[in-house]
Amino acid sequence: MKIETVYLEEASPDHTEKVLSVVESFLKENPETRHIVVATTTGATGLATAEKFSKHKVVVVTHHTGFSMPNVNELDEENRKAILEAGGKILTTTHAFAGVARSFRKELGTWTPAELMAIAFRTFGQGTKVCAEIAMMAADAGLVNVDRDVVCIGGTGFGADTAWVVLPANTSSFPKLRMRACLCKPLDF
Repeated sequence: MKIETVYLEEASPDHTEKVLSVVESFLKENPETRHIVVATTTGATGLATAEKFSKHKVVVVTHHTGFSMPNVNELDEENRKAILEAGGKILTTTHAFAGVARSFRKELGTWTPAELMAIAFRTFGQGTKVCAEIAMMAADAGLVNVDRDVVCIGGTGFGADTAWVVLPANTSSFPKLRMRACLCKPLDF
């Protein structure tokens, strides 16, 4: 397998179309990869991915309800409907590197191993951390298999600026997660 990594100048939601183009090129050369897992906040990036890759199995991972404020889910209802109409599946669940661990940091000021792992992944960029996290979240939900590569798309805040080929793992088997190949990422973040 030959893979070229595209480096973007900086982290930015303005790179979403470029990221989707890089993923499209990879999938043309690697048709055995069928699943795309993409992070979204309002649903704009998830919808763009679901529409562009309607012949693939697209899993759109949202923030969990309560991420920004109690009882609120940031996914726009119109985008939710359009993602489903485009054939995408939507996953809203606890973040793999956060959840209960984040509550200890917020309430007690104590860092836990899960959040420390997130910090380590962020040394490659926020989008890389997101790609690792959503791969595990989709595996835990049974939406992707742990024995087949998927393409994960993430970003920094909104939009997409990062894509990786990932061999997913369940959160209970985190050491088996494999960040196999970087398709694109920002140089500065």
